[in-house]
Amino acid sequence: MTPAYYFVDVESTGIDYKNDRLIQLAFLKVQGDKKEAFNDLCYTDIEMNDAVVAIHHITNAMLEDKYWPYETDSFQELEKGNLERNYFVSHGNELDLVMLEHEELEIKMQKVDTDRCARLLLKEAPSYKLEDLIKQYGLDKKALSVAKEVGLERLDAHDALSDAIWHYLIFELLLEKAEGKVETLVQMTEKPMMLEKITFGKYKGKSFEEMFDKIPLDFVWMYVNMAPTWPDLDFTLTHWLKQKEFFWKKAQQERKEAEKLLF
Repeated sequence: MTPAYYFVDVESTGIDYKNDRLIQLAFLKVQGDKKEAFNDLCYTDIEMNDAVVAIHHITNAMLEDKYWPYETDSFQELEKGNLERNYFVSHGNELDLVMLEHEELEIKMQKVDTDRCARLLLKEAPSYKLEDLIKQYGLDKKALSVAKEVGLERLDAHDALSDAIWHYLIFELLLEKAEGKVETLVQMTEKPMMLEKITFGKYKGKSFEEMFDKIPLDFVWMYVNMAPTWPDLDFTLTHWLKQKEFFWKKAQQERKEAEKLLF
């Protein structure tokens, strides 16, 4: 049977992986030449703050008459297709996977993270934000054509179905770069990646290489407090901390102490 590709995006009540929950699930299902769009808002009993609403423009009032995520057509369709022969594709897929796991849907499909693959295959790109990649590689018209094919008149950033369609276009570009081998993209997604630049906090935009000699204790702090839930950061910090035995030992010791406090 021809494998199905699910280009998925979610919106949630926030980005706290432990406490936030799914409020929109959308995906483009592509199987052979057939494309289908699925898109549902989902009920939640979590009150969202104004900062979150300003990003995705979904309010609690809009969700009052909706079904719980697991009751929606999109969730049930994704659940039905959750087979190892199929592919789950998203752009930075950690949030999507965690929010689905909260609804007791653990993805068994082979996974492709277009953000991770783009950083490895599109080295010349000045930005890896989804909307920026679409513009940088001239995919706007093609994206609109796909949208109209599935009944969507316009594309908007932070709209889950729009993002899912953009995932599809970026995936096609990456597949071409990978010589048509989707297995290459799956392997890139699974393998930890060395991060080049810090993307958060007061050192945002600086390279890890540049900052390690200047702020090794901050690297220890990141290793203890941020890296355990961020595999690529863990991989990167481990590489740099191992350059100096004192700080590597300190980082390991402090992480063990932090882990003891959790149990």
